[in-house]
Amino acid sequence: MNQPYQAPNADVSVTGNETYQPKFLSMSGRIGRMRYFVYASGLTFLFYLVLGIAAAILVPGLMSGGEQAAGAGAMILGVIAFVGMIGVLVMSWGYMVRRLNDFNASGWLSLLMLVPLANLVLALIMLFKKGSEGSNQYGAAPVGNSGGVKAAFVLLLLALVGYASILPVALSSYSGYVEQAQTQQMMDYESMGNY
Repeated sequence: MNQPYQAPNADVSVTGNETYQPKFLSMSGRIGRMRYFVYASGLTFLFYLVLGIAAAILVPGLMSGGEQAAGAGAMILGVIAFVGMIGVLVMSWGYMVRRLNDFNASGWLSLLMLVPLANLVLALIMLFKKGSEGSNQYGAAPVGNSGGVKAAFVLLLLALVGYASILPVALSSYSGYVEQAQTQQMMDYESMGNY
């Protein structure tokens, strides 16, 4: 018999141990610490790779094409960079919300990333706080990390360490170059004053 006013029947035998497979481009569900780092860093590196390839293709041809071609190329490259940055920002924010949901926190806390100093604390919490065991109010727990996620994590950490070790050398070389350029400019200026 069909009763329209009957209380809904729910399956109360769910144990809370169900899991799901997170997807890279998904904006829903939960992700753990390692996936958060891999997804956000990987997306950023992918964006810079695409931007670098676009620059390598566009710039040489446009530099030989004259001033108008160089201006058009710079505009095209700027549009690619702008659209790409918006995409990276949206996806990174989605990863942030998914990570917050993993330890049963509201995605609205991601707005703390706009507050100085609070954003550093939130970033550290998202990188180091363990997610909820089993299901929480935001969904099922993600499955364990696969070998690909672990390998990407190690590669991204090595790239980050390599970048951090090269950066001081590059900055000191650049400051030396700037000092030499300023000295040469002063010498040229003084030699022009003697004429």
